[in-house]
Amino acid sequence: MKWYFAYKDELEDVFRQAEERIAAFPAPFQHLGLDYLAHFNPLREDSTRNYICYLLPFWLQEITGLTPEICRKLSLGNVFVMAHYFIQDDVMDTPADNSATQLALSQLFYTECLRIYQNLFPASSPFWSHAQTYVNEWAVSVVSEGTENYFQGDRHRIALKASPLKMAGTGALLLGGRADLIQAITEMTDTALLVLQMSDDWADWPEDWEENSYNCLLSHISAEQKTAYREGLNPEKVQEAIYVRGTLTSYAGIANQAVRKLEAMEPSVPGLHMFARSIAEELGEEAAEIESGRSHLRRGGLDFWITKNMKKS
Repeated sequence: MKWYFAYKDELEDVFRQAEERIAAFPAPFQHLGLDYLAHFNPLREDSTRNYICYLLPFWLQEITGLTPEICRKLSLGNVFVMAHYFIQDDVMDTPADNSATQLALSQLFYTECLRIYQNLFPASSPFWSHAQTYVNEWAVSVVSEGTENYFQGDRHRIALKASPLKMAGTGALLLGGRADLIQAITEMTDTALLVLQMSDDWADWPEDWEENSYNCLLSHISAEQKTAYREGLNPEKVQEAIYVRGTLTSYAGIANQAVRKLEAMEPSVPGLHMFARSIAEELGEEAAEIESGRSHLRRGGLDFWITKNMKKS
């Protein structure tokens, strides 16, 4: 995890600043905000793996020439962007009794990200036009998930649910005078986000099944069976596809193809490459472990048959 450890000290500072800002929220949102942030703090062992949200400005540092201080500010802004949109997604997926409190906390997070970015970009900056584009992409994506099978029809759109996280990368390019690279870096970021989503969907498919949330792995299983999304599936058939028919192997192959595409793109962003590669490799290792277990069972069955029949003779 060279792509992470090289910036570990920077992230410590970013999350310390985030905690200080949240501690200034009105009661009771200080404690709620700090508890929520803790789930995403990469310095904690039990945190989620959304490293791309905060590391993208640092990964682009060689291209942009930005100072560590500016990268930290961009990263800090993205921490609050991430927290805001994750709450929005949670409330949409599973409305709860505390939805009003969650949405209020979400708005506090978003206001904080605006404060940070307004200090970096004047109202006339093209940053705000790009930011609006990313919010529009997010909005269309979250309402289309139930009707559009993006993983089969238009795979890059899987990443658009996380589009607002591209604000920090685009902001870095604008501040570094490399607006000419925004389209290329956007495509690269979307490709890495697709791989991340595929990994998350492998881990979360039982929960997504229960909540009827769109899931790339379930889409892949349906496609292999030549049926419409989730048609004729149930949890037992999903497990059969994974553990008996080896579907995770072909699924991991798609992630690996996406990484190879990313690595062939220009300009080279080694941190982004290594991040996406590490996720695809982990998915491939889990697929290989399942395949090894299947192979072992087949060999064990053959050994049992040989032993049984040799005794008879």
